[in-house]
Amino acid sequence: MADIGSSEHPLATVHIIDDDENLRASLVNFFDSIGQRAMAFESAFDFLERADLTQPGCVLLDIRMPGMTGLELQTKLSVHGYPLPIIFMTGSASVTTSVSAMKAGAFDYLLKPFNSRELVRTISLALDRNAELRTRYASLLHAKTGIASLTPRETEVFQFVSKGLMNKQIAYEMGISEIMVKLHRGRMMRKLDVRSVADIVRISDEIRQTDRD
Repeated sequence: MADIGSSEHPLATVHIIDDDENLRASLVNFFDSIGQRAMAFESAFDFLERADLTQPGCVLLDIRMPGMTGLELQTKLSVHGYPLPIIFMTGSASVTTSVSAMKAGAFDYLLKPFNSRELVRTISLALDRNAELRTRYASLLHAKTGIASLTPRETEVFQFVSKGLMNKQIAYEMGISEIMVKLHRGRMMRKLDVRSVADIVRISDEIRQTDRD
């Protein structure tokens, strides 16, 4: 393969899952040559048993394998909410299969044999996406932890503020003084580590979107 520079995500792991031993070895050697961490797995079951799914990375996945297929593994990872972008690889393109993979949330689809530059470009984009998802999930977890720490009154204030109500309106809705609203609001904002109404609205929107998903 041609010289294509170094990896932009050396600490992330490319999980290579394919029943072809020669291909696995070739890909691991290639990623090693550009400074990209990679691990190879002979099957979906091997991957689920040995891979650390909590770490940054992506999955380079053969779509047709004995036992659990690539599409079946994709479904399993999606159900459990792992933010690892999946790039399917196959030696025989099938419109039906590729459409099914993309509809189920695959990041991309590559044909064997690979073009080295296209492979690295796709992996780099997938790892960019994984970094974005991990940042989003970390922020969401922080927000949910903060919301769980709110008192019932602080939770009510959070809900009203997220809907755009002013302190005076919130006081009327809750049947308390405006001074008490300000007190609850201040405590709520400190627990959530936010500084503005825009931050509160963003957190509320993110949580609602996650609940819908």
